Amino acid sequence: MPDDEGDLAGVDGVSTHLVDELVRRPGGQARPLPLVVALGARGTGKTALLRRIRDRCANRVPWAMLDLEELGEARPSGILTGIAFELSRDVPQFGRIAFPRLWLCALVLTGNLNHTDRGQALAEVNAVMREDRPVEQHRQQVLGLAQLAADAAGLPGWAPSATDALLNGLDWLSRRRVLRAIKGMSRSAPRDPRDLLVDLHHKDKGASDDRAAVDAIVFDAFLADLHQAFTGRLHQLRRTANCVVLLDNAHTPAGKAFLSGLLAARRRSGAGGDHAAVFVTSRTWNVDWNGTWRRPGTLPTGNAPLPPTPEEVKRDLRTEWRHWFLVRLGHLNPADTEDMVKRAATSRLPASLPYRLTHGHPGGLRTMLDVLARQEEHVPLRRLLSVPAHPDRTASFADEALGRLLGDLPASQVDDLVTASAGRGVEFLSDAAILGTDLPDGGGALYTFLLNNFLLTVADDGDARRVVLDPWLRTLLLHRLAQREDPERGWDAVHRRCRDHYEDQGQATEAQYHDLALGNVRSAVAHLAGPFTSDRQLDMATALKWLAELDVITSAPNRLPRDAEPLTQVEQLIEGVPPTGSHGAALARLVAALWIAADPLGDPDDTLRGRIMEAYRRLGQHGGEGSILLHDRAER
Repeated sequence: MPDDEGDLAGVDGVSTHLVDELVRRPGGQARPLPLVVALGARGTGKTALLRRIRDRCANRVPWAMLDLEELGEARPSGILTGIAFELSRDVPQFGRIAFPRLWLCALVLTGNLNHTDRGQALAEVNAVMREDRPVEQHRQQVLGLAQLAADAAGLPGWAPSATDALLNGLDWLSRRRVLRAIKGMSRSAPRDPRDLLVDLHHKDKGASDDRAAVDAIVFDAFLADLHQAFTGRLHQLRRTANCVVLLDNAHTPAGKAFLSGLLAARRRSGAGGDHAAVFVTSRTWNVDWNGTWRRPGTLPTGNAPLPPTPEEVKRDLRTEWRHWFLVRLGHLNPADTEDMVKRAATSRLPASLPYRLTHGHPGGLRTMLDVLARQEEHVPLRRLLSVPAHPDRTASFADEALGRLLGDLPASQVDDLVTASAGRGVEFLSDAAILGTDLPDGGGALYTFLLNNFLLTVADDGDARRVVLDPWLRTLLLHRLAQREDPERGWDAVHRRCRDHYEDQGQATEAQYHDLALGNVRSAVAHLAGPFTSDRQLDMATALKWLAELDVITSAPNRLPRDAEPLTQVEQLIEGVPPTGSHGAALARLVAALWIAADPLGDPDDTLRGRIMEAYRRLGQHGGEGSILLHDRAER
């Protein structure tokens, strides 16, 4: 299924710059090209990217686009036939690319030949090439492309010639290699060229090694046809750009096998270059990339580079290629997010809200805009995640968005993931005590799923880096945790276990993070009050450490009621909190305001900005070099 039906911003680095580079034929010659793979979780615009490339290629170069998920367990011969069928459409200047060797293989492989009587099988080869059967849909194209006719003896006259071309007409597909590739075939050349076709059909129905050998021949036939279509003086004058192959959802077993077979065929060919720029998408990691590329969502080790984003490709387009070139799709930047929102016909939104809420996740943005467009009445923004996604359904915006991200993850694992989202990182994904389950699927199941499906990212945490959940995913998980009514796995129970866990480890800041999630503003203020309860001025080191703690603690999630305005809510939260030295309620007000503002829907109209600024200024009056940092925060 397509992962994004809408348009997509921020991908010009791939859809324009990279496409143009790989379609070029410098000096009219082929060159080695990589297989380009666009990686991303569900909803990151992979299908939309391929559609944009397809639209750019239309009426300019031959192109083919297939969804490998829809093809299921298709063999390479079926995928190649689909690609060739689309590449063979007529394009101005290019004309129509012919695939006679591939069509011949496809005709025989899809036929129903006798497996016990070779004479009968040979006769059936004649029938396959002569009759108009549904399984042999491309017979007329084969006849036209080969420009051969049936002879008077009843055997199609083009059969020996086309078979001979398949067997001997390729520089890198010698008769000896083919006979070695198909186990059990005679070491000598078949007396009748149809014997090769019969053995191809029989081995295609045989053991896995036999089928792999047949697949290799079909790949070789495809590349040979493509090479022939781009060589020769006439073809070089007409075909001045490479064709384009677009394969969606290549993470399927059939997709992985196809890409591996294509690379192997390219290596076998020994040709100096490729004639097709191949762009594929995948929403899971392929182990073939290990060692060459760093997997997104992992900390850097070794020299393997992280796949670039389209924006990085645009800034620094490479011209030296490996076999694979990975591109990382994920979250749009604020400018591209704003551009996407402006193009949508929807109600007015505060400028920063769409990006702060979805973190630029394309699918999340699209879902949000669609939900808003369906609303007949004004939507209270603070309750946006709870708005019904469709007027006639009970599922909320958050439910629909979470379902799209997680796909068919079992419900029990979704429940554990909701619980684990209480942690700032991935520390509780395999902690049975925090999750409140016995982890029947094994402690690493959740982590493996998230890692393989690009739902983890690396966040900067001061001078260190840590692995965290995708921010849009975590927003949705926390929303569900806030709705959960369960005395053992509800919001309060989970955050209490997390707080106690960190208190036992002596990690006071992390413990205060979860204590504030429980609504304990008083405890957070008491923890942060130290530097402001004495007459000692604030030095730079103390201020830096204090601000880092403040940022961690006040980034805690909340499930505060949405019935009071943010300004009123701040004052309600600090009632009864003792003043901090000579600064009165400034620290308490700062903690409460920052905590509410950390939630994109806590203060969508930025009404707390003035309170936060004034609180920083008041605390900055404490004096010392470190106070400069507080005044800087006030200005920001």
